Amino acid sequence: MSFPGTVEYPPGELYPPDVTPPSPLQVLFIGVAPPEKGRHFYTDPSDKLRAGLFRTLPTRIKSIPDFLDHRFFLLHTAKCSIRGTTSPDLCVSRFCAARFLAREIACLRPAAICALSANIGHPVLVALSLHWNLDRPLSLGRISRAKIAGEPSIIMATKYPTRGWEGDTRRDLAELFRVLEGA
Repeated sequence: MSFPGTVEYPPGELYPPDVTPPSPLQVLFIGVAPPEKGRHFYTDPSDKLRAGLFRTLPTRIKSIPDFLDHRFFLLHTAKCSIRGTTSPDLCVSRFCAARFLAREIACLRPAAICALSANIGHPVLVALSLHWNLDRPLSLGRISRAKIAGEPSIIMATKYPTRGWEGDTRRDLAELFRVLEGA
């Protein structure tokens, strides 16, 4: 498989060593690209994904400890970036997700999974869902239910929570949390 650039490996810090996934995990949010060196969802208060997600969640979140206390966690589809850019790449994301993210999801056993991207996260979840027992095909902004490693999980892909899509993301997350409360 060839990539349009050189993949940086090993990846940067995916999450700091003092940040651990909560157990049980309520919602696993899936971002797209790995963080820039020195900037990170978990360590940079000005991270755009962090700010956008915190604003669109139906529950008030002000800090990473608060995020984790609500039993939320975030990983990215791609574990390695393409040298010279932090832009997402669907090919790299699919490659990484099939090898790493699928196993992380099975190990974490989240009650719900929410991809935060229409262009990368959604197609990656669609590809991963071929190995899950979905009740219906995964479509953007709609809930599907799955069995992943024998455990039930609610699956949704929504738009990136910035760039003018905050309203769509907020609406989709409200539905996800409504279904979670009823589960």
